[in-house]
Amino acid sequence: MRSVRTLFQQTRAPRQPVANQSPPRLRAISLFSGAGGFCEGVRLAGYEVLCGVESDPNACRTHAANFPEVPLFKGDIERFLIDELAGAPAREELARADIDLVYGGPPCQGFSQIGPRDPKDPRNLLYHQFTRVLRALAPRCFVMENVPNILSMRNGQYRDKIIREFCESGYNGIAVTTLLASNFGDVIFDKPTRCM
Repeated sequence: MRSVRTLFQQTRAPRQPVANQSPPRLRAISLFSGAGGFCEGVRLAGYEVLCGVESDPNACRTHAANFPEVPLFKGDIERFLIDELAGAPAREELARADIDLVYGGPPCQGFSQIGPRDPKDPRNLLYHQFTRVLRALAPRCFVMENVPNILSMRNGQYRDKIIREFCESGYNGIAVTTLLASNFGDVIFDKPTRCM
């Protein structure tokens, strides 16, 4: 696996600023947005979040309260970029936006150590929706986050399938790493780890 820095250097060239104008802001799309914790981190990193995608009505209300400026596709991710919903940008608009980053964390319940680790959980296959969006919008890079067990469940079969699908979607330089959340600021839980 290559370093993240090397991977970013190998992505498409960044947009160039126009003379006498400030540099263009980086643009991102949030998948599996939830209440917006990941969105806040991306926003603090300087990105403009053009759209979020979330199906849970309670999470949608919380996300809208936390990020009123971010349009939210409130529905099934399988319909994102297919259906047009009021208040969310259409596929054509997002395709013209020259997206820098698509990020999100598909549901982890089917992989989690504290869950049933059910290989038949349909949520385990939602990474297909992530790659569908990548193929449709062709962002410069992506970040998919999940629990560490996604790497080892079924002897790494999910990891291998997911990486293969990202490669087939045009992203050949894949970096997989496990992060200890407490190394990046205050956390509520004891030793939460995430796979990115």
